This record gives sequence, C-alpha cells and structure tokens, in this order.
Amino acid sequence: MARNETEQVRQLQRTLYGTAKQSKAVKFYSLYDKVCRTDVLQEAWQQVKANKGAPGVDGKSIEGIVSRGEEGLMLGQLQEQLRAKTYRFHPVRRVEIPKPKGGTRPLGIATVEDRVVQTAMKLVLEPIFEADFHDCSYGYRPQRDAKEASIAIRSDLYERAWGVVEIDFRSYFTTIPHDKLMILIKQRVVDGSMLGLIKQSLKVGVAYQGKIEPTTVGVPQGSPISPLYSNIYLNLLDQVWHRRGYPEKLGATLHRYADDAILVCRQSATQALEAFEAIALRMGLTINREKTRITKLTDGFDFIGFHFVKRRSPTSGKMIIYIFPSKQAQRNIRRQIKSFTKRRAPITPAEFVKEVNQVVRGWVNYYRHTNASQAFRALQRFINIRFRRYLNCRSKGRGFGWKKYPNAVLYALGMIYIGSGIIRYGREPAHAVR
Repeated sequence: MARNETEQVRQLQRTLYGTAKQSKAVKFYSLYDKVCRTDVLQEAWQQVKANKGAPGVDGKSIEGIVSRGEEGLMLGQLQEQLRAKTYRFHPVRRVEIPKPKGGTRPLGIATVEDRVVQTAMKLVLEPIFEADFHDCSYGYRPQRDAKEASIAIRSDLYERAWGVVEIDFRSYFTTIPHDKLMILIKQRVVDGSMLGLIKQSLKVGVAYQGKIEPTTVGVPQGSPISPLYSNIYLNLLDQVWHRRGYPEKLGATLHRYADDAILVCRQSATQALEAFEAIALRMGLTINREKTRITKLTDGFDFIGFHFVKRRSPTSGKMIIYIFPSKQAQRNIRRQIKSFTKRRAPITPAEFVKEVNQVVRGWVNYYRHTNASQAFRALQRFINIRFRRYLNCRSKGRGFGWKKYPNAVLYALGMIYIGSGIIRYGREPAHAVR
C-alpha cells in the first residue's frame, strides 16, 4: 500500500512537471485539493518522520506521536482542517545555532503538524517551479546535489577561467520580500486557496524569549518549504543573468547552491560583481561586501564544503584544477566525531563503532569524487586514535594503547576502514549542463 501511494504521488509530480514544462505561460488553477489528498499527506508525514527534528512551540515530538499511535489521527485531523480551510500555522520556535566562522544563525522550528502541511505543499509546488529553474542552480533540488555542482564548476574552471567572485548575501533568508516572492509564485499558481495557504506560511510569527514576533519579510530557516521559496526567488536572478547574456558579455558564468553563489570569471571580475549586485539590489537583496571577494584560482577558494585550487601536477607538470575537502569541512567532521566519542563515553564498543561508521561513511561518500586521499588518511588516523583511547580507558590500561589495540584490532572490532570496499557508494554524480 505504501509503495502504491508513493507511486501515486510520483505520478502526480510527473504530471505537474510535464504540464509546467510545456510552456512558461501555463497556470495552475487547482492545486489546493492535491495538498489535501491522503497519499500526499501520508508521503509528507513519512518525509517529516525520516528527517526527525525537534518539537515546535506546542511541545509535540515525532517520537511521542509515533509511540502513542497517533499518526493516523493526526493526519485525519490535518486533512479535515485543510478541506474545511480552517487550518492555521503556528508560530515557529526560534533557536540560535552557531556559524562555523563565528556568530549565530536563527533557525525556525515549526510544529510537527505544520511541517507535514508544508511538506505536502512542497510536494505539489516543487515540480511546477522545478520546470522553470535554471541549470546553474543545484541546492535543494531533486536529482541535483553538491557533487554535481562541484564537477560542473571544475569543468567550467578549465574553460580559460582565471578567478572567481565568491558572493555572500547579507541575511538572505530573512530578507526575502514577501510581495515580490508572491508575484513570482502567481506567475504559475492562480488557485486562490493555495495562494492563501502560501501567504499564511510566509507570515507565521516567531516565538522567541516568550514573545511572538510578526513576520513581515523573509522565510524562517528550517521550514521544509523555505528552500523552495528561496529557489523560486533567486531563480529570477539566475534567469536575468542569462537573459542579459552576461556569461558571454562579461565572461562570467554563475553557479548557485541555495544562497551560496560564485561567478567563474574569464574577464573583469569587478564588472561581473557590479552587474550581479545591480540585479540583487533590484530584487531587494544586499551583497555583503565584507565577505564577498575576488579570488585567483591559484590561491584557491571554498564553495559548499569543497576547496578548489589550480596548481601544477607533480606527475604531468600541467596546471590542474584540484578539488579537496575544505579545511572547515575537515574540522567540522572531527568536531562532530568528538561530540560522541569521549574516552569515558557510557556506550559499548559496538555502539561506538556504529555511530562513528555512520557519520564517516556519509562524509567519505560526499567527498569520494575529489582529491581527498590525504584528507581520508588524516580522518582515518583521527578516528583510530579516538577509538583506541576509548578502548584503553575502558579496560583501565595505561598509556595510549598502541600496543594493546593496534589498527588490526580496531578493524576487527568493526571500525570502518576508509580504504576498503566497506564504503558503499551511491550513484555516480552526473555532469551538469552549464
């Protein structure tokens, strides 16, 4: 039954995408009823449950709903309220999460019910706008990912590029103008009930320090539908950039992953940046000049966790574009592993191994297509040392345990060996169309 319902949702999405792809003039008059469909709500719940997440302002957790057997009841009530058009979104619970380079980023945590409804909205709206999105965009899109972006960028850098403009938007998610976003949405969606639900999702308040702050601009980070809103708005920038012929006129190609963007330059980077900033200002967005910079390829630059640099190959002597895991990405994986691998951690060796393997396997699969051998060896040494010290402390041994727990013993206990066939790879990343 679950497979049939999932296939029904996929068929719905294929139909919506195909209809939208036929012409940019096609408008959709009946979408709200599809958000209310049983199969769409059930698929939305499965995605919310898989993504886990903390409780919202009502304190209800996913685990609590599942343990009490209230899944069917919740979905039934949501469907009834949506059909009666009485559903109202709750304020999001705001928390501050630290940024890797200092400072904090506000994260809005919606209630479980709101996340289900917003995911159902995304299931219906995403294929419509996906038909309009430009190929230069990769973030939070189906069948597109960071690996594909990195391969496309490396290919582009070989096309006589000398440098890049690393672009940083100032508080992008919290500055998206609602009125301008709605104009873009209305180019496709004319269903009044659906538009009302979209407006309501944009204007939910923010609960912070005991107060409810109204939302008049921006979308809360952490919402299931916020990345789609982000892409809808920035797609206008993508389209204008290419419609004006700037990749040819200015010699600058655009690559974007959500609100992270770079311009690969063959001519004047200053002119390219000025043209980009002019479009952004017309859209009500601000470029953070302090963090936006022009970088030579020989100096290297970071983008979505990858470090790109042009240097001479030690074997061929030719100038080659290399991709490495960024230094920040390597620090982040170590920090994450440290958080649950204390030498006195109250877990069994099997649990220790399971947690480490799960995190490391995902990280290695993310970077396996890059020049990451040195980073992988360093990570292997790091996790081996953490595990060895944990085992030595657990057995109340002295020293660091090198003799008692050599690498062979660690691997025999199940610790992942990055150089072995234990790493299971996903699909091969496809080359993007530039």
